[in-house]
Amino acid sequence: MNLTQFFRLAGIGTVLTIWVLSLMPIDDIVVPGSDKLHHFIAYFTCMFVWGQVYRAPLARMKLAIALIAMGMLIECAQGGLTTYREFEWLDMVANAIGVIAAWLVVTIQLSVMRRFSFGWK
Repeated sequence: MNLTQFFRLAGIGTVLTIWVLSLMPIDDIVVPGSDKLHHFIAYFTCMFVWGQVYRAPLARMKLAIALIAMGMLIECAQGGLTTYREFEWLDMVANAIGVIAAWLVVTIQLSVMRRFSFGWK
């Protein structure tokens, strides 16, 4: 398995984990830190991992838009499909900030890799 395949598999796992954790009841989940920090970390991780797969600038921009849309869709699903979760605008903001931060990190990372001829196939 090469690194691209590894990151693709990790990306699928990250997306599935976000969906499952976002739609399950949260009464039994106790994780230190704020809810918004958890949203930021989840979407930062997702964008960072998928950013290793989609390295072209336009592909990464489309990926960022898709992940922000996914965060919005999940929030709508929480508010409309569950009785135990709530729709929150600030969760969508935290998700989007996580995606944008990871997009910036990956863009810088890939620029450095190109500049110094690092990379993987």
